[in-house]
Amino acid sequence: MIPLLPIGTAVVGASIGWRAARSWARARARRDLARAQADMRREVTHWQEAAARATAEAARVAREAEAFQAGCKLGREDVISIMPLLVAAQQSPPDEARASGDER
Repeated sequence: MIPLLPIGTAVVGASIGWRAARSWARARARRDLARAQADMRREVTHWQEAAARATAEAARVAREAEAFQAGCKLGREDVISIMPLLVAAQQSPPDEARASGDER
């Protein structure tokens, strides 16, 4: 007759070992998954911050472009408004005093 105690012990031991291994594997998988999720959250945060910085930079460049365009328009208007004075100054005889008080 075969003794049942060693067989029963082996079955119980194998069952406990299998459950322990499964529990250990699940715990490791949970740790790996939590680490991967944390990495992904950090990466998403990084790219969201980069997008916010790029948006702010684009807005700054747009404001600078508008200011430059307004400055160019104002400069053109200034040149157009003083053009008659420049033409008159070139056409004036050399012996007359200039508007600025300088002499030729």
